[in-house]
Amino acid sequence: MASNTPQSPAPTAPPPAQPAAPAPQKKGTSPLVWILGGCGGVLVLAAIAFGVMTYFVVHKVKGYAASATKNPAVFAAKLAVAANPDLEVVASDDESGTVTIRNKKTGEEITMNAADIKNGRLKFKNEKGEEVTFEGSGQKGKEGLRIKSSKGTMAFGDVEAVKMPAWVPVYAGAKVMASTRQKTEDGFTGTYSFQTPDAAAAVLARYESELDGAGFAVERQSAGALGSLHAKADGGARTVTVSAIPIGATTHVTVEYGATGGAKE
Repeated sequence: MASNTPQSPAPTAPPPAQPAAPAPQKKGTSPLVWILGGCGGVLVLAAIAFGVMTYFVVHKVKGYAASATKNPAVFAAKLAVAANPDLEVVASDDESGTVTIRNKKTGEEITMNAADIKNGRLKFKNEKGEEVTFEGSGQKGKEGLRIKSSKGTMAFGDVEAVKMPAWVPVYAGAKVMASTRQKTEDGFTGTYSFQTPDAAAAVLARYESELDGAGFAVERQSAGALGSLHAKADGGARTVTVSAIPIGATTHVTVEYGATGGAKE
C-alpha cells in the first residue's frame, strides 16, 4: 500500500564556492614607520637604553667596542630595531654596511644600505616631526655611540660624556663608558658608569666624603665585596645613588642622579 505521506524534496546541491578575492598587494613600508610603529610613534630613549644595557651586560665593554668599531652605523641600526618587538634583524654585513629587517607581522623585508646609514649617522622622524639621531664613530680611540632626542641624550664608549649637574661628583681618573640624561615631568634623571682598578670600598668612601661635604645626607650599605650608597639633599629634591661591583681586577661603578621641583643644576 502506497504511503500518503508527502515526500521531502531532494536536497539541492550547494552553490559552487566563489573564488577567493585576491589578497591586496602590500605597499612598500618605510623603515621609519616600521621602527617607530612599535614605540608609540617615536623611538623612546628608555626602550633603546634597555637594548643598549642588555648588550653591555652580555658582551661587556670589550665586546661592544669590537662591534661598534666594525661599523657603528650598523650597530646603531640594530639598536633601533631592538626597540620594536615587531621587527627583527635577519641579516647584516659590517663590510658593506647593510642591515636587512623583517616585519614579523607581515613578513615584509627591507634592507637599509650604506647610503642610508653612511658616516655613522642615523636619523628617524615620525609624522609629528619628533626626531631621534644616532651618531657612531669607528675612528681609533673614539669608538662610541651617541643617541639624541627631545627626551634626552645617551653616550656610550669613547665619546664625550653627557653633561652632568655640578653637584654630582666625578670620580677622578676614571673613564666614563656610558652616560645618559632624560627629562622628567618636573626635572631630570641621569646615569653614568665607569670602571676603575680601585676597590669598591675605596670608591664608595670617596663618594661618601664628597657628597657629605656638599650637604647631602648619605646612607651606605655593603654586602661582602659589593656596596652602594644613597644620598639626598633639599628634602629629597636632589638624589645620588652609587653602586660598586667588583668584577675581576676592576670595579664596575654606576651612578644614578635625579632632580625634581626645579632643583638647581
